[in-house]
Formats: sequence, structure tokens, C-alpha cells
Amino acid sequence: MIKKYLPTIIITALLTLLPIALGLILWNRLPDPMPTHFDAAGEANGYMSKAVAVFALPAAMLLVHILCTVMTLIDPKRRNIDGKPFLMVLWICPVMSILVSGFMYAYALGMKVNITTGMFIAIGIMLIILGNYLPKCGQNYSIGIKVPWALNDEANWQATHRFGGKVYVVAGVATVILAFFVTASPVLFWVYFAVDMVACAAPAVYSYVYYLRHGKKE
Repeated sequence: MIKKYLPTIIITALLTLLPIALGLILWNRLPDPMPTHFDAAGEANGYMSKAVAVFALPAAMLLVHILCTVMTLIDPKRRNIDGKPFLMVLWICPVMSILVSGFMYAYALGMKVNITTGMFIAIGIMLIILGNYLPKCGQNYSIGIKVPWALNDEANWQATHRFGGKVYVVAGVATVILAFFVTASPVLFWVYFAVDMVACAAPAVYSYVYYLRHGKKE
């Protein structure tokens, strides 16, 4: 499996570090310290030194990328996550690294960007993509809704992930819509968290109810 995906692993790792190269190009124009944390209205409320913002954040994303890749490659049931689900794992960190650093650099340079809106849209799109891939993902210990009732029963796993896929798509669409209004009211920011909590909890509850109705297959 690693031989098949080695070129993609290398490319995605390099892309995860791409913001460092961009940061070096913009180094003399970037302020020190740099804004790195933002409130619901998209205004900066937290700062880090320029060196940390440019080097440490992409490096941290690379560590997460490597950890996720290794954990997936050593999964005892990795054959069930071959293909698009594994490619999704490989591309999450580089995309997030580029988006987060890109928004951060743009804001630091005085461009009129709303990071909160941009990140909400990105998260919503990721949820929609994840929702489409979940039903295609077989039983494994790395990707998916890894509750015990689903891991112990393939039928439960499949039913849970079909249901979970629909929930994630709906949550993703709701998140994209909220992105255009969340900065107008703090209440909508909490609505977003409520949507996320429901999206996380509903598939687990569904899996348990399925278990109670159909029992566990030994």
C-alpha cells in the first residue's frame, strides 16, 4: 500500500510545508507579532511571533499529517480504506495548512478577508466531501465512525456510515450557509457548534440503536 501511495504522500507532505516558503517570500512584509487567532467576527484576538507563525504552524500540521498517514498504513484493516478514503486522509492536512496560513498571511498584510467566514466554508465543504466518502469506507480502526457496535458488526458499520454520510452532508451544507451570517451574531456561532455536536453524536446514537434492534453478530 505504501508503494502505491508514496508519491502522493511525498507531494502532500511538501504541500503541507508550502506556507513556510510563502512566508519566507513575504517575510519582510509580514508584521511581528502576527495575528493567529480570531473571534467570531473575524477580528484578531491572539498573536504569535512571526517565526512561530511561519515555521511552527505548518510544521505542526506536517506532524499531524505524518501521524495520520502512519496510523492508516499500519491499520490491521487497511485494505478496507484503500482508494479515495485514504487519499482524503492524505489531502486534509495540506489543504488545511495552505488555507489557514493563506488566510493568516492575507489578514496580516491588511487584505480585507474574514477568516471566520472562510474557515466555516472550508469546514463545511470538508464535511460534505467526508459525508460522500463515509459510505464507501469499509470496517477499519483509522477512518470513520469507530464506535464498538459498528466495529463488531459489518452490517452495523455499513448502516451507520450510510446514515452518517447523510448527516455529514447536511451538517456541511448548514455550515456553509452559516458562514455568511455567523459574524453578524454570536448566537449563530453557537448554532454552528450545536450543528457539529449533532453531526458527531447522531451516527453514534444510530449505531447503538441499530445494535439494540439487530443485536451483535459474533
